[in-house]
Amino acid sequence: MIIGPIGQLVTARSMPWRPGDEALVLEDAGLVINNGVITDLGPWEVVRSRYNASQVMNADGLLVTAGLIDPHTHLLFTGSREDEFELKVMGATYEDILKGGGGIYRTINDTIRAGDSELINIGLGRLNRALSHGTTTIEVKSGYGLTMEQEVRLLRLINELGRLSKVDVIPTFLAHVPPRSGRRDEYVRGVANSINGLRGLAKFVDVFCDEGAFTVDETRVVLKSAVETGFGVRIHADELAYIGCSDLVRDFNFSSMDHLLNTPESNIKAMANKGVTATLLPITILTNRTSKRPPINALRGNRVSIAIGTDFSPNTWSLSLQLAMELSTHMLGLTPMEALMAATVNAAYSLGLRDRGLLMPGYLADVVIWNVPNYRWLTYELGMNKAKAVIKRGEVVVQYGD
Repeated sequence: MIIGPIGQLVTARSMPWRPGDEALVLEDAGLVINNGVITDLGPWEVVRSRYNASQVMNADGLLVTAGLIDPHTHLLFTGSREDEFELKVMGATYEDILKGGGGIYRTINDTIRAGDSELINIGLGRLNRALSHGTTTIEVKSGYGLTMEQEVRLLRLINELGRLSKVDVIPTFLAHVPPRSGRRDEYVRGVANSINGLRGLAKFVDVFCDEGAFTVDETRVVLKSAVETGFGVRIHADELAYIGCSDLVRDFNFSSMDHLLNTPESNIKAMANKGVTATLLPITILTNRTSKRPPINALRGNRVSIAIGTDFSPNTWSLSLQLAMELSTHMLGLTPMEALMAATVNAAYSLGLRDRGLLMPGYLADVVIWNVPNYRWLTYELGMNKAKAVIKRGEVVVQYGD
């Protein structure tokens, strides 16, 4: 397959892409795909004359980028909490909602009661929606099972979603919240001792370390077990408050540290020294109605690679990485190029995926043709699905008419 003529092709040259790095921007370009892999790219006239492809996909002079990669979602659950959103708008705190039987424990109960087939159907529908907006790879966390038996069930279902969907699914075990009753220390030890049983079901272990969730010491116990078992590790850190969660960067080789709304610059420097990706979640900042922001200037100044995720969950109901990119520029201050790199190459890097996220020979042909003329339009135009066509491993899986 040849894609062209491309008005503008934009890609990183290597991974990760750090603030200040140059990107490759080609005008009037062509892209060559063979057996699901990119084999060549260059000026359209050169590509067109060099290859006699049986299939030419007309890019109409539009923007072409790598497929989007969502590195942080809580996609597999059932039920919704739109009533709680209304309560928050009216002034209720999350603590008020928890006391009323709502919040995350409500979602856990709903999810535990749901059958496997119901969860699979819900999950496939959500993956298709993400794909229709340009997401070709997605990370999906467990975390709504509470007991390890239920968490294993969710991880098995997440893996099944990956087998059934066009979207590549990266499964992560998440120690989300401790139970509201019983001894916390016993629960944490039980989680740590059970991690060996997650082999083959998850690529990463993640812990929600924050005020009201797991403490730093509890998080350390779980992550130590994960590392000893051979899992990659990730962390929800410093979202609600700084209680020392991001200090753990000195003890673990995190693939990603996420949220970071209250992270001190000393820990940002430590992230840079260890090559840790910062995953920012701007939609959650919006839905949580907080004035806090991640330290963009410190991340940029220390040249930390930045990724962006949707954080899709009952609290943050959007599977559009386009929206996350838009908010990352308008709310957080990323440049349009930083946002694009965050949603492609750096997201891939944070997930340990070295075969996608770039439009370069040898990389997977996960490609989006956008109904915009250049990369700046991706975050300039708000609230619209700008994907015109989505190509997954060389196959056109989504295509919209004019």
